[in-house]
Amino acid sequence: MTRVSSLRLRWQSLANASGMLAVLLTTVFTPFVTSLNLYLQDWLLRITTQASLPEEFALVTIDERSLSLGEVSPEEVAESRALQLMQAGFPWSREVYAALTEKLMAAGARLVIFDVLFPTSKEGDQPFADALKAHTGKVLLAASFENPDSQDRGAKAPQLVVPNDAFREAVNGDWGIVNLPMWWDNKVRSLFTAASASNIMGVPTLSDEEVVASLPAVSTRLLGGTLPENPEHRPLRFRYSLPGTTRVVSLFEIFVSEFWKKNYDDGKFFKDRIVLVGATAERLHDFYLTPWGKLSGPEINLHALAAMLRGSWLKQAGLASTVVALVFAGLAAFSVTFFFRGGAKSLAAAVVGGALVWLLLCAAVLWLFSYFLPAAAPLLTWLVCGFAGVACDVSIERRERGRMRATLERYVSRDVVREIAENPDSYLQSLGGQRKEMVVLFSDLKGFTSDSERLDPAEMVTLLNEYFREMVEVVFAYSGTLDKFIGDALMATWGGLRPANREEDAVNALLAALKMKERLAAVDERRATLGITPWGSGIGISYGPAIFGNIGSHQRMDMTVIGDTVNLASRIEGLTRIYGCDILVDERIARKAQDICPFLEVDMVRVKGRKKPERLFFPHREEHLEWAEAFTAARAQYRAGEFSLAQTAFDQLAQGGLAPKLAALYRVRCEAFVTQPLSPGWEGIWDFLEK
Repeated sequence: MTRVSSLRLRWQSLANASGMLAVLLTTVFTPFVTSLNLYLQDWLLRITTQASLPEEFALVTIDERSLSLGEVSPEEVAESRALQLMQAGFPWSREVYAALTEKLMAAGARLVIFDVLFPTSKEGDQPFADALKAHTGKVLLAASFENPDSQDRGAKAPQLVVPNDAFREAVNGDWGIVNLPMWWDNKVRSLFTAASASNIMGVPTLSDEEVVASLPAVSTRLLGGTLPENPEHRPLRFRYSLPGTTRVVSLFEIFVSEFWKKNYDDGKFFKDRIVLVGATAERLHDFYLTPWGKLSGPEINLHALAAMLRGSWLKQAGLASTVVALVFAGLAAFSVTFFFRGGAKSLAAAVVGGALVWLLLCAAVLWLFSYFLPAAAPLLTWLVCGFAGVACDVSIERRERGRMRATLERYVSRDVVREIAENPDSYLQSLGGQRKEMVVLFSDLKGFTSDSERLDPAEMVTLLNEYFREMVEVVFAYSGTLDKFIGDALMATWGGLRPANREEDAVNALLAALKMKERLAAVDERRATLGITPWGSGIGISYGPAIFGNIGSHQRMDMTVIGDTVNLASRIEGLTRIYGCDILVDERIARKAQDICPFLEVDMVRVKGRKKPERLFFPHREEHLEWAEAFTAARAQYRAGEFSLAQTAFDQLAQGGLAPKLAALYRVRCEAFVTQPLSPGWEGIWDFLEK
């Protein structure tokens, strides 16, 4: 593909990506993007937030153990007025909370916070009011904006429910609301420092509305912490504890003397502690979804207090920051996809890597500066635009491969084209020249020269093309590479373009030779009906080192194989006419393909241009084993110098069977050796001094 067309495709992809960016700009705040952004922020918050509470914090829970008192014996109940009142059933008498307050204060607690509502007067109010008044400034009570009950349907806004008059007077205004801001997906991610009824409904405070401080905010003020000026709900970096890091106390244990002594060191555990009392029993339904899962309201408020004292407020990127980050992500994606030249797979890896880098950057900024960078919109923009570029590169690569295939398949084999298209780097490297272990096959027609003089040239070309079509299909079917046509001969190789597999290459070459023999027989059978003389063929195969590369000049070059292995295959093919065997292979082929078919050792020869002798083998069918065994025995006599005996055996074998011409050749040799003495050092090697 030309560079002009390639650039045109890239510009088209750039335009498409720009369109996608425009779509994303108009859909940043759709529910999907918003949900994804919250999911990513929750995940970032979990991995960057320290999971611990201050050592001085403790949570006293109204849990199932305290409601059922199943672990308390009658004797222990009889010893405690509070346990007796608790056994009467929940809601408990306020005297229970009075006893709890006195016991915690006597133990030296710094601050006791009740995340429990006491809106009306009930039994035991006076003891509790007395306890509150005795410890003013050290005990806090809860209030809440509640939805109207069934008898007050006319009211629309939530109503403020505060401690009853006696308790408010006793704590001298130390109370605050425990409402938690619910986000649109029903999760708690932030806390009120102060709120109005409108805030509870999710709208800004009206000018004449009462704004009430939250219980964690009032606690922070009493403990000397600093609060932000903005009364609206603010995200906090909650520090939820890992199992075992926060001491959770079941309320009833405080009134059981054995627990009080053994578990809490006779009350010393609570000295200087900040204690929050609240309901965590499932039946009391005070649970909320958070980024850390389902948690009780008291636990959330306790952690909110810890976060407020530490100043762990989170800052959120606004619309302007989001748009800037989105545009930056789009431009970065354009730059990478437009200028990247590593291929579609590498580009896809780069896009995924860029997404991970952005998430790591968001995590680092959150960790260091408590700031939420916009996560979802830039990430989606980067991924969509980046993979649009990947799709463009895939399209370009496919078009280039298709065009290259269409062009090259007119001149070279399909195997070459496939390797060039699918593995261009390896192919280009091999063109520089590599020494490899390769299989080389030569196939040549017999009887073609005489037919070429007799037949019409056009008819001859048609017949030859039909023959080559059949042979090339066989070579390709057995993973070979067509090297070249040489007149009526062809040369094929194995192990050049693909990684070498010696056994597999040898087997494929032999199977190809056997199939070529079958195909030629079928072609001859069809031609016989037209009165055309059948053709024969000779095939020679060798295995050994060869140089594979691009050979030629700057005007024309061919990918080919050169070396001694090529010459040997050509010489072996020429010997098929002399021995009367249509397929001859060298020893390495016979050894590696011995499981395919039986092999007959034909001779040990020394061909022109080589000093080392080669053993030649002829593949045959199982049905010829008897003839092959007789030939092998006769040849053993021949090599032992028993020429008269061998001559008789070869004479019988020449009457028919697997290779009568081969037996006749040996008979002639034996006749000559009977009358002529052997040269000194004769080893049974036959020298061919001509090609």
